[in-house]
Amino acid sequence: MASRSASAYHRADNPPSMTSSQPSVQTDSGSSSSSQKYYTMSRQQGGYSQAPGYGNARTTPAAPLLTDDDDEEDYLYSDKGLDKHSGSCISTRGLLNAFTLILLTMGLLALFLGYPLVVVLSKVFDTIDINPQSAQRLTTLTQRGLIDSDTPESAMRRTSPVDGTAWHLVFSDEFEEEGRSFWPGDDPYWEAVDLWYWGTGDYEWYSPEAVNTTAGALVIAVEERETNNKNFRSGMVQSWNKVCFQGAYYEISARLPGSHTTPGLWPGMWTQGNLGRPGYGATNEGMWPYSYNACDTGALPNQTWVNGTGPPKALDAQGLFSRGYNYELSWLPGMRFTSCNCPGTEHPGPNRNVARSAPELDILEAKINVAGGHGETSQSLQMAPFDVDYYYGNSSADGDVRIWDANTKLNDYKGGAIQEAVSALSHVPDIAYEHTVGGRYVTFGVEYAPDWNENGDAYVTWYMDGQPTWTLYGQAIGPVPELDISQRLVPTEPMFLILNVAISESFQVPDWTLLEFPAHMYVDYVRVYQRDGQPDRVGCDPPNRPTYEYIENNKEFYYNRNITEFPKSKIPRNRLQGC
Repeated sequence: MASRSASAYHRADNPPSMTSSQPSVQTDSGSSSSSQKYYTMSRQQGGYSQAPGYGNARTTPAAPLLTDDDDEEDYLYSDKGLDKHSGSCISTRGLLNAFTLILLTMGLLALFLGYPLVVVLSKVFDTIDINPQSAQRLTTLTQRGLIDSDTPESAMRRTSPVDGTAWHLVFSDEFEEEGRSFWPGDDPYWEAVDLWYWGTGDYEWYSPEAVNTTAGALVIAVEERETNNKNFRSGMVQSWNKVCFQGAYYEISARLPGSHTTPGLWPGMWTQGNLGRPGYGATNEGMWPYSYNACDTGALPNQTWVNGTGPPKALDAQGLFSRGYNYELSWLPGMRFTSCNCPGTEHPGPNRNVARSAPELDILEAKINVAGGHGETSQSLQMAPFDVDYYYGNSSADGDVRIWDANTKLNDYKGGAIQEAVSALSHVPDIAYEHTVGGRYVTFGVEYAPDWNENGDAYVTWYMDGQPTWTLYGQAIGPVPELDISQRLVPTEPMFLILNVAISESFQVPDWTLLEFPAHMYVDYVRVYQRDGQPDRVGCDPPNRPTYEYIENNKEFYYNRNITEFPKSKIPRNRLQGC
């Protein structure tokens, strides 16, 4: 497994400086203006290059405000031209006054009614340069609401096979409309990115041209086509800043690309907190993969004390891959928005007592178990701060986890200095792959209850083909006194969806002799449910975890893929570092 949220992480040797300069900018040729080295999970590649790709206006004179004609200038201030004996009660001045009042009234209505409407619409759709060809389709999609009219009545409700609780549908997309495209502004729910995913050293360039709807499915095509100096072209669609949820059951019906015996393709279905945007490195630095609300060592750079002398377990990590990180537990830069940031510094809200971040939940990250001759998926929670040597509580007897499926086991990979992976591996049915004769769509899902009380009373349950595979309970990621860290949280942030297919040796070495192109991931539907008897939590800018204003105030990081690092001059200090 590898880091999904591309970010320029390196070891943070000092607390955030308040005197840094401009953000690091990576051009589409892959170079960076920063002299500082950054960490990526790509290894030396073989077979393919890893170099990133990458009318006249006419005017007329204005009419003069003053003239040399005294009569004209004095017209409104004299009795000239008025018939005082006409008996009319309507004067020119009266008409002008009335007209002025009407204009003022219309202006006030526009200010107090029109402006809020524009703000609300912009928050909901966040569209850019809607072209005429897309406008009609966008209007039609918007009118349907969050639940697709093509969703069958039988799918409006679900009952959890784990505890029998009742859930109702809050969002669906059946992808039945032919020829939908996902360029910026084309769709109110999804947007396809146009970038190289440098954080995992991918071989492909993500392009909106690789994604459309065909024959009742969302199709992501992976082609051996040189694009911006990358050897392959693929697609990634996100519901970022459009459709988000806090606590839900996500169900995605899909057929996976390629064959169940040939390694090299990396299909993903995952969710992330809306304050981070995958592929936009600066947005994730100090945000991903934290899910935390304590003001202690867990929020600090490298997960060490301010003076860097401890805790001992943070300085001498013995995880499976710790040697590659100089035996240091964490290379993360510390949380950007802790629950104790200094007064007067920027914070997304709702107040400075609430830490904010961009956690990640993976519904599916599929690879090939070559020895077993079958597909295998990692279903995981990526999180920080980290446990001692990345070993979270994994005892079934103690109620930390539960394995439901005979073909599911806890992942031996527990993480490294960039992320802790709370993960299990499950067999993917052969029939789920596009090259399997007689194959079919298979559902993949995740159900989770956020840890609103920050006490471990929360859970995540992953699913495949309608049945649970494993459950993580909140107590498994509880406090660790040896590291001076507190309860990690099952995410409370508004989480959006990402669907993509990558090719990267950081995840699995491709078998170039057997891989066939083009390959396709087909998504039959996406459905999202929330539990009966609880408030619906749908939206990317909820009052208890707002995101809109912060994103609007920092657009350069959310819309410029080439800014790979968050500028140190903008990183707020916290109480532990000194205000």
